[in-house]
Amino acid sequence: MEMPLGEVLDRFTILKLKMERIRESSIILEYETYKKAIEEYKMKGINIKQDWVDKLYEVNGKIWDLEFDIRKGKEGELGLEEVGRRAIAIRNLNSIRVNIKNKISEETGIGFKDIKKDHASS
Repeated sequence: MEMPLGEVLDRFTILKLKMERIRESSIILEYETYKKAIEEYKMKGINIKQDWVDKLYEVNGKIWDLEFDIRKGKEGELGLEEVGRRAIAIRNLNSIRVNIKNKISEETGIGFKDIKKDHASS
């Protein structure tokens, strides 16, 4: 089964962020794999809107920024109130991310909608 376009674009933008922010050579191969998958969709005549890529890149960048200090174990420095604020912001951004991927599925007919029921990010 082929990976849905929304997932490919989402992972592609996350890998682009990793390449820019971490700069590990091991990421390049995975990035190129997703870049190739995007090209394969284009060869099939699928119109991939730059707006989709830009929006996913932006929202994933914001999520990364909010999670960075938490992932580094700096909760004590941030304080529980700030960690909670960031968790709510991340949840809201993930909702936007899911909506972008759902829009891609709707507009292309590729993949399935991600439906969140009784979930904080729905």
